[in-house]
Amino acid sequence: MLKLTDSLPWDLPHHRYCVVGVPRSGTQLTESLLNYSINKKFGDSVPLEDFLSYQSAYFFNIDIDENNKLSIEVTTDSNGKLTSNRNAEMLPAIGQEYIERISRADPTQPLTCRIFLDDRLTFLSLAAGLEFLTKMNFKFIYVNRNFEHKLLSTYFAKKTMIFRSGKNHNMLTVDIPELKSMMIVRYLMEEHNKKVMTNIVGNHIVVEYDELVSMTAHLDESEKKLAFGIFNEKQLPLDPYDQIVNADEVREVFATFYPNMVNLSSQLLGANR
Repeated sequence: MLKLTDSLPWDLPHHRYCVVGVPRSGTQLTESLLNYSINKKFGDSVPLEDFLSYQSAYFFNIDIDENNKLSIEVTTDSNGKLTSNRNAEMLPAIGQEYIERISRADPTQPLTCRIFLDDRLTFLSLAAGLEFLTKMNFKFIYVNRNFEHKLLSTYFAKKTMIFRSGKNHNMLTVDIPELKSMMIVRYLMEEHNKKVMTNIVGNHIVVEYDELVSMTAHLDESEKKLAFGIFNEKQLPLDPYDQIVNADEVREVFATFYPNMVNLSSQLLGANR
């Protein structure tokens, strides 16, 4: 396992990478910075996003040309908002078609994508998806983020429906029992799936979410715009408690309930090895 600490553009030795993480851990920003870096070294990198998910098949088009080069297009309306004329019954066939096209793509074409360690609807299981990407000659970068902050970011996204980009100015009162339930499910799933990833992928690169912005500090404004793409501002402040009405209650959950849950979870996960 290698830790990525260099400033941008990253001098990566390979032309295909998959970003691995959980929702709200910085996978989209990392893929954007990754594409910026690969474009500088190899040129014309295509970001395939989380192409294995049903959501991507609903809003994205992945095409392949006569030279076996892939391209991706987002379907939007006249106001630039995501739109689609597809229905749920169409999505499995579309997803399988995307997988088939990627398997036929020119192996020299630079590509990036994302895969998530959660329970979202996908056309392949996590294990099968990782195996497919390994076969397609992808290397892997895991985005590590403080569990407390990514869980709170998830809570804000679910309650406000602000997921992709843009500043989230909402003040929220956190439902404590709901937060505890989210914490248990998210932690157990993430820890299990990290083991699945390690068993299949083996050696991989790790990047720290909190270091991503500082890696771009030396770039001029035009280069920063290229590197960040649409992810040019944080959705929440560095301290998410600034936007939580019952901040003291939430801090108490992470100070007491969370470590106890981790200890118990470690015993349960260890017993299932």
